[in-house]
Amino acid sequence: MIVLTRADDRLIHGLVAVAWTSHLAPETILVANDAAAADEFKKNSLKLAKPAGVKLFVKSVEKAAAALNNPVNDNKKIFLVTQTVEDAKRVYDLLDDAHKFTRLNIGTAGVNKKPGETYVAIIPQVYTTAEELEAARALNAAGVTVFGQANPTLESADFAAIERAFK
Repeated sequence: MIVLTRADDRLIHGLVAVAWTSHLAPETILVANDAAAADEFKKNSLKLAKPAGVKLFVKSVEKAAAALNNPVNDNKKIFLVTQTVEDAKRVYDLLDDAHKFTRLNIGTAGVNKKPGETYVAIIPQVYTTAEELEAARALNAAGVTVFGQANPTLESADFAAIERAFK
């Protein structure tokens, strides 16, 4: 069972490893990212960043969805982390109806801004692009609760507030 899906361009870092993991108490963190899954150095770095007592798997988007669709994982508390909202939507689209996630947290995505991309501040520490807004809009229309929040103790923005930031 996916307890939360988070789009965070840094994947696992202090906020994820400490604040969100403490808040959610997952058994497993599943990183769904094609580039990280193909990079041994990145995988090892993510393993060093994960909290003790929590399992970590780094898989491509397709392999992450396959793992989430496997009934053996139905009773496990899984924290799904993607680098972008688009990747979260890709995972969602590959999930069986029984395994689809219901909440997407747009985290500190956009903190590491890519040259040439336009980012809009949603709330402090949370930025997103028009492309990510489109993916979030599709997930919201599918019934996913989409919200922006850097960590569980700070303010959050619901999907309506995210859309308003683009007007």
